[in-house]
Amino acid sequence: MKTTQSIEIIETMFKENKKSLHRNSFYFIMWGILLIPTGIAEYLLYGHPNFWMIWPAMGIIGGIISFAYGMKESKRSGVKTSGDRITSFTWGAFGFTMIFSIAYTMHHQLPPHALILMLAGSATFISGGISKFNPFILGGLVMELGAIICAFVVDQPYQGLVFAGSFLFGYVIPGIILRKSEHDKA
Repeated sequence: MKTTQSIEIIETMFKENKKSLHRNSFYFIMWGILLIPTGIAEYLLYGHPNFWMIWPAMGIIGGIISFAYGMKESKRSGVKTSGDRITSFTWGAFGFTMIFSIAYTMHHQLPPHALILMLAGSATFISGGISKFNPFILGGLVMELGAIICAFVVDQPYQGLVFAGSFLFGYVIPGIILRKSEHDKA
């Protein structure tokens, strides 16, 4: 195989990965729209009995919406590309590790914000890097910074606000930019 052929194959994979990421803008926007008000509500309700119950409620709602949308999209999209597989494995690992992290923090009565932000930031950063989409690279870094702030800087009552801000700049804004670029190409 010649060098030019290798470069063409690599460039084709990058384009596939970007298309795969484009198809997933819905998830970034939807999860951000669900989790931002949840973080703000946690801050406002902190100290009330069972204030934390808003999180599993939104997780279940988001899970149902994601599942339904994913089923619809899998029927519509047809052929899976290598970009789809990379994205699927990245976010599948994120989902499994996030569920474990939430269970671990609940078992030990720890706030989960830092771990969730670190995991979401890592998966977002990886997805942005693979597809060469800078808004997600920066969004992933913002979420990592939010994780550090939750872990070492702010007290628990304020972690919901940091979480909400991190999802705004890490998911929603890059998701909207991605959605806009989808429509501009259509």
